[in-house]
Amino acid sequence: MHPTHHFCTLIVVSLAAMLGGCQSDSKIGHVNQKPVIGITSPIADAVWRQGTDGIVQAVVSDAEDPAPQLAVTWSLDSGTATPVTADADGNVSTPLDASTMTLGDHTIDMLVTDLDGSSASTSVAFQVEGPLGPPVVLITAPADGTSVTAGTSITFTGEANDSATAPNDLVFAWSSDVDGALPGAISGGGQSALLTSSLTIATHVITLTCTDTDGEVGSASITVDVTDQVVVPQPGDLIFTEVMVDPNAVEDQYGEYVELYNTSGSTLDLANYTLHDDGTDIWVFDASVPVPPHEYVVICADIDPTTNGGVPCDAAFYRNPLGIEPAAGTGHGSGMAIANNDDELDLTSPDGVDIDKFDYNDTSTDAIIPGAAYGLDPTMLDGVLNDDMAHWCDETTIPAGMTDAGTPGQPNDPCDGM
Repeated sequence: MHPTHHFCTLIVVSLAAMLGGCQSDSKIGHVNQKPVIGITSPIADAVWRQGTDGIVQAVVSDAEDPAPQLAVTWSLDSGTATPVTADADGNVSTPLDASTMTLGDHTIDMLVTDLDGSSASTSVAFQVEGPLGPPVVLITAPADGTSVTAGTSITFTGEANDSATAPNDLVFAWSSDVDGALPGAISGGGQSALLTSSLTIATHVITLTCTDTDGEVGSASITVDVTDQVVVPQPGDLIFTEVMVDPNAVEDQYGEYVELYNTSGSTLDLANYTLHDDGTDIWVFDASVPVPPHEYVVICADIDPTTNGGVPCDAAFYRNPLGIEPAAGTGHGSGMAIANNDDELDLTSPDGVDIDKFDYNDTSTDAIIPGAAYGLDPTMLDGVLNDDMAHWCDETTIPAGMTDAGTPGQPNDPCDGM
């Protein structure tokens, strides 16, 4: 036996054990690194359109753990976190339906956590706008087929809306296929108005175009006939269709009004027409008050909707003896007072023709109640049919902004049994 040999063996075993111990201590001392994450879709400040399918994409990685074992979640506008799984290359993909999202700014947040609990996060801001498509355009006045005499002022009004463009950013333009571009329009808030008296004698196709911020163009057109013939009004061309006899929310001198309807196919102008009763009340319209064919005109004792109960008015008459006299040049006369019981309203043309008459008598069987306009049934728009008081009834609708029942400038409420 050789003691020296055993001693060398012991040294070798001890050295091996020491080396093994050093390797174990090295693994315990490892410092874990955070995962890496990058959103690739949407990119910062991207614009997504409603009505399209979006997709959220990102690439994740970690120095120690395979990508599929990383815990990845995403959320929209700090909402509910949704888990997703990365593929072997670290790609993360999930659909996002932009059609259900509100217009404006949005943010996507993503969070990734590795097996050691270390996390990294990132976010991206983007915008959602309305779907592409041209503006929807409507010409609201005058009616299609309107006929006017050359030199007569005519007001064109229109509106448009576009789901991807704010109303104030829409650009309007009026034109005639005969006279070309029609300048001078006032536009804003999705609406446009043009007053002109310079259309040449012809049949015009009047077009309103609207361009949105995407360069898309929408349009609408009507036909207007400009003639050199003066329209001679006939009885029944303008008829009484609604009268506020006894307003309730405001005093009579502010709330009384009369509505007329043009049954003819031509624009009629109230200039020099006379509104009167069978007594001494009289008002003559000096200014132009055009009434397009098959349209209404509302004439009020007080034209200001902030004081007349919210009534939209086209012209005014002086309410004798307590009314507010209209501006100089709009009319003259002793004024009108619409009595609460028995009274008459007559409309006479400049050449003395009686165009229509409304003769009413407030009785227990034919009651005119306070706070409700008296209206002609909308199926009786005729100069003979409106003479029958059985075709009239109290209005019940109270439009937004008004304080008493009535439908000035709009079709009346139907009467029972009509």
